Amino acid sequence: MKLIAKAPKNEDKSIWQATMPGPLSSPYEGGTFELSIHLPPDYPLKPPKVAFRTKIYHPNIDSDGGSIGIDILKDKNWLPGRTIKEVLLAIYLILGDPQLDNPLEENTSNMVKTVARKWTQMYAMGPAYKRISEELKSLEKSNPSYANAGLVDGDMFHWQAAILDLRGTPYNGGMFQVDIHFSRQYPNEPPKVVFRTKIFHPNIDENGSIGLDILKDRWSKDLSISQVLHSIRSLLKNPNPDAPLVPWIAHMCKTNCSEYDTTARSWTLKYAKG
Repeated sequence: MKLIAKAPKNEDKSIWQATMPGPLSSPYEGGTFELSIHLPPDYPLKPPKVAFRTKIYHPNIDSDGGSIGIDILKDKNWLPGRTIKEVLLAIYLILGDPQLDNPLEENTSNMVKTVARKWTQMYAMGPAYKRISEELKSLEKSNPSYANAGLVDGDMFHWQAAILDLRGTPYNGGMFQVDIHFSRQYPNEPPKVVFRTKIFHPNIDENGSIGLDILKDRWSKDLSISQVLHSIRSLLKNPNPDAPLVPWIAHMCKTNCSEYDTTARSWTLKYAKG
């Protein structure tokens, strides 16, 4: 955990800014939240006024103004010996453990994790959310024949897709599920794409890892998920046994096409027919 608080240079020293990471294993994980800290003239005899500048869905934080409803920031409970670091730590702790008996937002007292997670992604995870959201809308609008995709549990950073339309291959008729995970650095970093459906292929290993250059060193931020899915489908239609992840399957593909096709078709019937 890294909490950062600082007073702006050459400005009012009574106004501070702070950044706070979302706690692990909470709906706020991966988010970076900005806070403002106003020190009153009689500080430290009176508590600082602390508010979230980043929108957040939380029962103890006002969704409009960012006010924080915790006891140590109230006049009657404030102790002059408390430091700003201790205040930030207390705020960090309520992110992971909301005080449901004393909510500022009544409609979030029974906090729905999916809503809190969505707000974190929208407001606290940078430009990646916007780019991923636009790509999903584009994919849904174009409705390509070779794939479909959707969110997993409403999480914009986690998709599940299916590779389709594999006519003319031993995978014909199969529906191959892939998981897609985006980092906060997307599109500057490639998504992590793995097969969840077992498949017999020289460029896809038993863990579902895919030997595709655009998912590694040939990635470009100009590529889209639609293009990634199309490339995966092309790889299924045209295996590359000269750059295998599974050498023994690649050997079969190059030396005994009939056996390769038979085995791949058998696996498709067994694992990809639903």
